[in-house]
Amino acid sequence: MKKIGAFFLLFLLYIGCNSNLKLDHTEIKLESIKQFQYKSKKGSKDSVLFYINKAEKIFDKNPKINDSLFLENLFLKGNYYKKQNNLDSARFYLYKTISSLKKPNNSSRAIVFYRTTWEMENLKGNIANGISLAKDFIEVSNEAKFNKDLIYAYNYLARKSLVFGNYKESLEYNNKILKIAKEIGNVDMYVITAIAKSRIFSYYLKKKKKATKILDSLLTIDCSIDSKRQIYRRYAILNFYNKDYNKAISYYKKVIQFTKKQGLQSKGYESKIDFNNNLIEAYNNITEAYLTIKKYNTTAQYLDSTKALLNTNTKKKYINSYTKYRFLLNYRTKKDEAEVLKEYLSFIKESTNRQEEKINEKLYALQLANEKEKRAIAEKNKAIVNNIQLESRNIKLIAFSSIVVLLLIIGYLFYRQRNFAFERQEIQLHQRLLRSQMNSHFSFNSLSVIQNQFKNDQNLAANYLTKFSRLLRLVLNNSLLNYVLIEDELELLTKYLELQLFRFPNSFEFKIEVENFEEDDLIYIPPMLIQPFIENSIEHGFSKIDYKGYIRIYLKLKGKFIECIIEDNGIGIQKDRSKSENSVSTDLISNFIYKTTKQKIITFDKKELNKKESGVYVKFLIPYKLTNND
Repeated sequence: MKKIGAFFLLFLLYIGCNSNLKLDHTEIKLESIKQFQYKSKKGSKDSVLFYINKAEKIFDKNPKINDSLFLENLFLKGNYYKKQNNLDSARFYLYKTISSLKKPNNSSRAIVFYRTTWEMENLKGNIANGISLAKDFIEVSNEAKFNKDLIYAYNYLARKSLVFGNYKESLEYNNKILKIAKEIGNVDMYVITAIAKSRIFSYYLKKKKKATKILDSLLTIDCSIDSKRQIYRRYAILNFYNKDYNKAISYYKKVIQFTKKQGLQSKGYESKIDFNNNLIEAYNNITEAYLTIKKYNTTAQYLDSTKALLNTNTKKKYINSYTKYRFLLNYRTKKDEAEVLKEYLSFIKESTNRQEEKINEKLYALQLANEKEKRAIAEKNKAIVNNIQLESRNIKLIAFSSIVVLLLIIGYLFYRQRNFAFERQEIQLHQRLLRSQMNSHFSFNSLSVIQNQFKNDQNLAANYLTKFSRLLRLVLNNSLLNYVLIEDELELLTKYLELQLFRFPNSFEFKIEVENFEEDDLIYIPPMLIQPFIENSIEHGFSKIDYKGYIRIYLKLKGKFIECIIEDNGIGIQKDRSKSENSVSTDLISNFIYKTTKQKIITFDKKELNKKESGVYVKFLIPYKLTNND
């Protein structure tokens, strides 16, 4: 009997110890997963996927270990692909995260999962899907428990309703936000939402009295400096569009005061940039008001204040507004048109310098990224080797795995460095094209013609000066982007050809044709690939002819590319023509076209096919994208 009792006791001890071992083993796995997830959030972007996959391997072997950690791992992977702009992979993992959530929602992380997913849909241009996700979150979430989280969903729906013109629906969502903000005591959220509501009444529904009444009710609320700044900003805009300019100016002055107070509290680098942009916006707004009531001395003072704040971090729309108001002031106040042109050209030069600074910053950032990539690969290689040494007991397997990993790293490093080199070359291409497209010879001649025309017909000269400024602005803006709307590029070409006709009246005519798409379709192409070939036709093809020239530009959507044909009826290809600035541009374009399409540019003299015809025929493929985020 004693033996049986002792055996039973030993059996119980064995089961207890075994259970504790299993429990300890599970706790170790859970801790490992948490560590991997923590490292994926805090580590460099190149190590994120490595740690997520390490955690994923533990889940594959232990599928029932922990639901909340499993969801977090799915989300981290989806969010990683979203940040890498790999939106198809991001969609797969983010939707898998949401579909795995228990209904009704009882997780504080649910809003993060949903919000990241609808932001991803926005990046893909699927606003309807984003709206559906926000509504789904509201449906599965208890308002009393998750009222703070619901604010994000209602705010998203309010903004997107405006996109589709559903103003009343947007107001309903704003009212829901106001109710929650009041319940939880979030004063600034209440004020900002009420300002948005006022904007809907004034801008969309044209109920300005109701908009003013909402703003009046906000003045009694004790809110933050930034909220007060936004209240007076909306007051000022409302009065400006009511043509009460003096009242608008008084409110703009208060906006400037609150902006400066806010600036004294700015500590971080990003907040200082935001303050600088807010102050520039306020100066631009009050400048416009003074310019409208023709107080030119005060206008000049605020323009000088704005100019002192402009830098490479200034938003492009604020720089454009400043340039516009400065030009209008000079045009209205200076009698000598040469001074107006001189001032305008100085703005162009300053703007060009700022654009070049940004390009140089991008090049420097690429160099830093390349160095960082090398360090990350070295760290990753070290981590992989250490892991193999810990987990593997077979020396031959370790040696074989090390060789395979080393080859993969070398191949990966070669691939990444090749991509960086291509990106640097692409940016350098844009930089050199920026300097060569509107060359000094054309700019000088065009301005001279415009200046002479002031003596004969000032209205015509002013009209073409405006066209010339628009063309320069389009060139400067497009030169910084890898892809631009085809509509903007065709507008640039049209304005360029019209200005050339102003220089050489009745010397040629042109025609732009498109096939398989419309000019206003959302198609994005690399900028300024066509203009140098057109310039060749005008400057060289038509230079020695005694008949009227003709240029035809034909664009056809074909599969993954757009086929471009440019032909003229000029003198043809002159083999003895010296290497010009424009031919350097066409050489750069040829290299770019070949790298992106694997097809060379076809160029030949029409006389080679038909001796009765004259001119040059150019044909090449242009890569395109359907969104600017692909």
